[in-house]
Amino acid sequence: MSYVDAHIHLADPAYSRKITQIIGDAAQHNVSKVLSNAVDYQTSLQTIRLAKEYPDIVLAAIGVHPSTVTFAADRNFQLEKFEQTIRENAEYVKAIGEIGLDGKYTQDESAKQQQLETFRFFLGLAEKLKLPVVVHSRRAVEETLKTLSEYHLPKVLLHWYDGPAENLRPLKDQEFFISIGPALLYSRRIIEIARATDLAMILTETDGPVPYHGLFESRLTMPSFVIEVLRKLSEIKSMNPEHVRSSISSQFDRFILHN
Repeated sequence: MSYVDAHIHLADPAYSRKITQIIGDAAQHNVSKVLSNAVDYQTSLQTIRLAKEYPDIVLAAIGVHPSTVTFAADRNFQLEKFEQTIRENAEYVKAIGEIGLDGKYTQDESAKQQQLETFRFFLGLAEKLKLPVVVHSRRAVEETLKTLSEYHLPKVLLHWYDGPAENLRPLKDQEFFISIGPALLYSRRIIEIARATDLAMILTETDGPVPYHGLFESRLTMPSFVIEVLRKLSEIKSMNPEHVRSSISSQFDRFILHN
């Protein structure tokens, strides 16, 4: 019996010097795979190093987060280095992420355009290299989906999706997934999305080191949190937990292997 964390940020400073603890938590609780997402070029390199150090558990997703695009002091995101880096580390880089759009950070047109240009760069790269993408779409769901529709991508994971559930229904046959995290235990909005979304589209995540309320209040976010997420998801859908676990595990393999 194993679990997956489809979205975590192991290269985040909050996890500095705690990687052994986090990997140990995953191993102890049968979280067999974690997909570690980067937010810029430096964390992309760190994420690849972690995937090499812990190849049995850690998979790498590399890219530039929309908040990085908006707030980075250095506007040079080193985009020209990503393709070569991916090719040189193809055994470890399993997806491009975290990339996308964030409406919270696009109060002016120039910020919006810069986000969109960076997003398009990575979508083009994913299309070229036939890699799945992990997408951030907060307050920008409509434009994110419109932009994604312009590319031929093997798989798409809408991380922490918070848009209308009805937008997801036409996407099921296009191999889109959403990832649901610990907020499911207390967020009415996330509960509604989970209830309305076909299980075949759902993956579990932590988005660590993002902190949570409720059961996980004041705790460092760990991969094992996905066990409670799965338990709650099974309850919401009135399904056998083992069936839900097996389904999510198979969907994660399908997302990563994109075949």
